[in-house]
Amino acid sequence: MADLIAVRLRELARRTMLEAGGRGFMRFAETGEALLVTDALRRCGHAEQLTRAMEDGGFACAAQDGLLYLTPQDTLLEAFIGRQEPPVIDWEESVHPAQALACRWLSAPETAFTAAGRRLVMDTLRLTGAPGRPVMAGLDALRAHAAVMLRSGDRSGMHAAGAILAKWCEEHG
Repeated sequence: MADLIAVRLRELARRTMLEAGGRGFMRFAETGEALLVTDALRRCGHAEQLTRAMEDGGFACAAQDGLLYLTPQDTLLEAFIGRQEPPVIDWEESVHPAQALACRWLSAPETAFTAAGRRLVMDTLRLTGAPGRPVMAGLDALRAHAAVMLRSGDRSGMHAAGAILAKWCEEHG
C-alpha cells in the first residue's frame, strides 16, 4: 500500500519537514483545500525556513493557529500521478464502482486545475490515502462534487482524480 499516491505525498512532506529541522505530526487534513496538516510550526523556532523548504519541495503552505496546511502544487501532483491507463472494469470485483468511476474520469481531458477541480483531487487523495477510510462509501460524495462541476462545464481535476482512483483500484482489486 506504500505505493498509493496520497501516502507517497505524505511521506515526501514528512521527509521534507524533517530535513528542514521541523518536528511534529504530518496528517491528512480532514476537510478543506489542503491535503496535509502539521504542527511543526509550534515545535520549531524557524518557521520561515520550514515554510520555504516545504514550498521548495512542491507544497503550497498556509499557516493558521500554529498549524501548517500543505497542498501539493500542480507540478508535484503531475509528477506523482504520471500517466495512468484506465482500469479494466471487473464487474465481479468489489471495487468495480471505483473502477467505473476511474474510467469515466480518465476520459476527461487533462486541463489546468480550477479551484473546484483541485478540491476534487484533494478529496480523492484524502479518501484513498487515509488508512481505514471506507473508500467505496466515499465515492458518492466524489460523484456529487463532480456532478456539480459538470453542471457548470468544469471538467478540471477529473482526469487526475480518475488516475488516483485507478491506482487505488490496482492496489485493492
